Amino acid sequence: MKHTFLIILLATLGINLFAQESQQLDTIYANEKMNLALFFPTNIRQGIVGANNYVFSYNRERAQPLGLLKATKGKQSNLLVVTTDGKVYSYIIKYADSLNELNRFVSFSESIGHEHQRESLVIRDTIQLDSNMVVHKQYPKAFLEKSSEAMLEQPERKNIFKRKEGVSLAIKNMVYFEDLVFMQLEIKNESGIDFDIDYLKVAMVIGNEKRRASYQSVPLKPQYVYKMPEKTRHAETSRFVYVLPKFTLGDNEKLELRLKELKGNRELILKRRL
Repeated sequence: MKHTFLIILLATLGINLFAQESQQLDTIYANEKMNLALFFPTNIRQGIVGANNYVFSYNRERAQPLGLLKATKGKQSNLLVVTTDGKVYSYIIKYADSLNELNRFVSFSESIGHEHQRESLVIRDTIQLDSNMVVHKQYPKAFLEKSSEAMLEQPERKNIFKRKEGVSLAIKNMVYFEDLVFMQLEIKNESGIDFDIDYLKVAMVIGNEKRRASYQSVPLKPQYVYKMPEKTRHAETSRFVYVLPKFTLGDNEKLELRLKELKGNRELILKRRL
């Protein structure tokens, strides 16, 4: 039995090494006008660029998964990042006048290997098999938490909001990553009365709710919720993150966010095409 296990382990190791040697590196574009935010699955330990016209900055004092890439005009180079779990990520980096993406969530599958290849196999198995770590079928809880924390620190890029009786609900930022959507949300209370939250539901809707025959609603259940408050007091603003399954709105569909007060009559319904 031990001999069989050893053969399987060596065969797996050989396949992984061959796959890494033949793997083509992704290209990432950057410029001097905008920060390109890179969110890694685990905290960054080290980041190195191959030319001085590129700058990759990250928190060296308190490890975080967020790194910022900027560039000035010049030749292409490469970016090498090592995370605290020993995984290695490598990219070709190029200058571009305009950027198609400002946020990029890096998945575990983009790793080209591990500092110690034998150890990386154990880590990969642990992530797949330890059900206590997994919230979504392929994302560890630690990744969702760290990514949500980094998302919360991002500046607002949208301001889609609904205001009623001094309370407002707003979408401040949205980032698509594989089969997930990270949504930065804000509740602001200027009503003079504390707002206790019963629930916040998200759905794709079509038609008018008053005309039930033509109304349809498809709920979007959050895969992860980060720092959502139970209460937003008067003169207080709360920001938090909803991680939703990836969705695409049809021609007549809208995204609906429904915020309901606990033990009260106040309800906000934010309905908008994005």
